[in-house]
Amino acid sequence: MSLYYLVAPFGAKSPPFTYKSRTAYEKGTLVEIPLREKVVLGVVLGSVQKPSFECKEIGEQKGYFDSRQVLLAEFVAYYYFCTLSEAYNLMQPHYGFGNSSSGNHCVGFVDFEGSQAIQPSSPPKSTKNSTSTTANTRIVEKKSNFVIAGKNPHLTMERTLATKVALDKSKSSVDSHEASTKPYIAHTPQLHPLSQAQKRALDFVLTKPISLLFGDTGSGKSEIYFHLIASALTQGKSALFLMPEISLTPQIESRLKNAFGEQVGIWHSKVSQKQKKEILQKLKSNELKIIAGARSALFLPIQNLGIIIIDEEHDDAYKSFQNPRYNARDCALYLSKKCGLQVVLGSATPSLTSHYLAKKGGYLYRLKGAFFEEAKKQYILENSPTSLTPLLLSHIKSTLQAKKQAIIFVPTRANFKALLCQECGYGFACPFCSVNMSLHIKQNRLICHYCGYSQITPKSCLECDSQNLTTKRVGTQQIADELKQSFSEAKIGIFDKDHITTSGKLNEALRAFRDGEIDILVGTQMLSKGHDYHNVELAVILGIEYVLNGGDFRSFERGIALLHQIAGRSGRKHIGKVFIQSPQAEFLRGFLGDYEEFLAWEEKRRSDNYPPFRKLVMIHCSHPRQERAKEQMEEILPILERQKNIHIIGHGSNAIERIANKWRFHILLNGEKISDILEALNAVQSELESGAKSSVDLHTKSHSKPNSKSNPNSYPKSHANSSLQKWVESTQNPSSSSHKQNSHSQKSLHFGKRLDVDIDCLDTL
Repeated sequence: MSLYYLVAPFGAKSPPFTYKSRTAYEKGTLVEIPLREKVVLGVVLGSVQKPSFECKEIGEQKGYFDSRQVLLAEFVAYYYFCTLSEAYNLMQPHYGFGNSSSGNHCVGFVDFEGSQAIQPSSPPKSTKNSTSTTANTRIVEKKSNFVIAGKNPHLTMERTLATKVALDKSKSSVDSHEASTKPYIAHTPQLHPLSQAQKRALDFVLTKPISLLFGDTGSGKSEIYFHLIASALTQGKSALFLMPEISLTPQIESRLKNAFGEQVGIWHSKVSQKQKKEILQKLKSNELKIIAGARSALFLPIQNLGIIIIDEEHDDAYKSFQNPRYNARDCALYLSKKCGLQVVLGSATPSLTSHYLAKKGGYLYRLKGAFFEEAKKQYILENSPTSLTPLLLSHIKSTLQAKKQAIIFVPTRANFKALLCQECGYGFACPFCSVNMSLHIKQNRLICHYCGYSQITPKSCLECDSQNLTTKRVGTQQIADELKQSFSEAKIGIFDKDHITTSGKLNEALRAFRDGEIDILVGTQMLSKGHDYHNVELAVILGIEYVLNGGDFRSFERGIALLHQIAGRSGRKHIGKVFIQSPQAEFLRGFLGDYEEFLAWEEKRRSDNYPPFRKLVMIHCSHPRQERAKEQMEEILPILERQKNIHIIGHGSNAIERIANKWRFHILLNGEKISDILEALNAVQSELESGAKSSVDLHTKSHSKPNSKSNPNSYPKSHANSSLQKWVESTQNPSSSSHKQNSHSQKSLHFGKRLDVDIDCLDTL
């Protein structure tokens, strides 16, 4: 008797296809499947009823994903509004499998590129004559219905709308394949003793399944992390240490290996395929107990995982801006609830939303440290546009004469042009949205990319009446070149993504700076990512107003956080100096103290329509023909207008109107609950016809050019759930959203419209 399954081919943009087999497979099983005259690897998504058409046979079983990985894929598909195919493609095999004739198989073991995953330590059950799963646990696909027209007409995809995925599986089922009998590597952790303040923080965190460690720069968060890892190891558990940028890993790798020996592995996109294969082999053999890496490390097959530490939790690098647009931090919080894992968020500058929710839920621990010792920091503020002024040059000179080092921050380029006053630093803000407007030169207008408000471009500053307005900014190379003219003997390095393109260049740049071979390091935000060099006396911050006045409702928060992070790079052991040059320098003086005071100020300032009080959604419609993209937006609008508990704020063309030969339009809406948002998105998805591609950005950072006249500040404040755990628990019952199983007729081959959901950080909690 044949059984029928939906199987998603790896690396394909298409939805899954229906195959048959006489062997029963559980979801998450890796199998070979015939596809367009090739044999490829696919993952079983679930069983289905016998279709009305003939299906191809499933080939050999080649491995499987463990229960935690299956659970994570289902969560990503449900919560981030993508297909299960796309969710499993986060775990796409890179080598170890090939055509059946190649002989290049590594049964039960897969290497993964980007976001990675692998099978468990013991296989899932496989019983013949097993019946199909129930409707609640059956994995169905969210998008596009079509049959394959071509050389393999029997390969057919069965399209259904997404049902809610089975997110309420018991903890025991998740952990059933996690156990391992292999002993731990004999190594006594070499840890530094904790201060009394650190011990109190450690004791608090150890009692919480989820916690936010709000520790100032220099307060010793890393040592607390290491003690948490050691605690997990003594319980026979493994640890995952996530960091936002690969630039953090060289120092952390050294410190972790000094503390824990060779049971530490490093994982990020710059690690070679050979090294990745070795890491995966060691994970399989249970030799590695600690993984430190970027967000993709969340998908690794770490046995007996007990704790996930997310350092610099505020950082946008935990968010994927390619579909599926998952957030590793949110996924970790979900796994905490479902798998009994401990999750520790840490930052010297936590996001407003994280702080707000952790404070409400009792998960916040405040650790004050060296940052508050006034003797360690001397602040010099200069009201000036970005330039190497005599005052700045004199401080750099004195630093070099003292045989100390300096770092100089220059902001990265933005995707829009913000009009700023060179005299006072004023940015032209939308009167309704508390965010800066973008300059559209051809239209000679300033336009808000959130509500659609616009005005004629002013000729003078509204604050000081100066006509010295500019959109110009300087870059790292220009600053480095000018420094060479003033300090010809100094060794100057550049630290940005244009110059640091490989892990080798990264390691060499950091080594050279550590060993004193570089006197002045000029860089972008990469400089703020946790580097700890005791010889840095001077931290220079240039052009911070370009970050503060960005066209995003979080721009000011990100700018102040960046200021604190960069300031924290100086004076690690000796008295440090922080030189802030900006037309807004005196205004910024009030934000240089306790970052918690800034968060309280920002919470009061934040519009009621933005997170953490409401959820924002931006639906983008794109098409090679401008009129078709606009029509698509107009088709979606009436569908949204019929939905309950959401409000359309504005709609129109995007700030960047054309990308990759496609015209772009958008709709901006908000809602109080994520379930309301998902219900609205599903309603749109179900009614979309073939044509333009639509993508949905929740709490997006994209900048658009709406035409709405509505005032987004007209709605009452509606606070989000008061704790992290509340949201995690709410995912156990996603039936409030309209993920209902439906059957649809099959159409000709096309991909149709698709909705890509972009959820930004913890705003959904």
